[in-house]
Amino acid sequence: MTHTAPHILYEDNHCLAACKPPGLLTQGVPEGIVTLESLVKDYLRQRHGKAGRVYLGIPHRLDRPVSGVVLFARQTKSAQRLAEQFQQRQVAKVYWALVQGHVEPAEGVWEDWLLKMPEEARSAVATPDTAGSKPAVTA
Repeated sequence: MTHTAPHILYEDNHCLAACKPPGLLTQGVPEGIVTLESLVKDYLRQRHGKAGRVYLGIPHRLDRPVSGVVLFARQTKSAQRLAEQFQQRQVAKVYWALVQGHVEPAEGVWEDWLLKMPEEARSAVATPDTAGSKPAVTA
């Protein structure tokens, strides 16, 4: 997968919002894996002429297969405040899905069981009786 410069939607001294394309990790371990975080850090180094390390706080993430907007904090105080807002559910999130055909009901709650696959840096749908699986609910 080829990665280009990130699409920046908003930037100020406190935070930065960037589009995350599907298939790209928000952040990664080990170092050297291309992630949205590494692309945004490269963008900030170039934009602001920084040679050293660039701080980015990540108060939330998006799963690898999905696209969407990721909000980064550019200062530790901003990261703390944003993390609190996400933890206290003060941030409104909207999830969209593209489907084929007519889906009933038109809205509701999606429930599944997921199993982390750390060797692949992803999760897979599982059954409730699969060892290590955990419930996942999206409302």
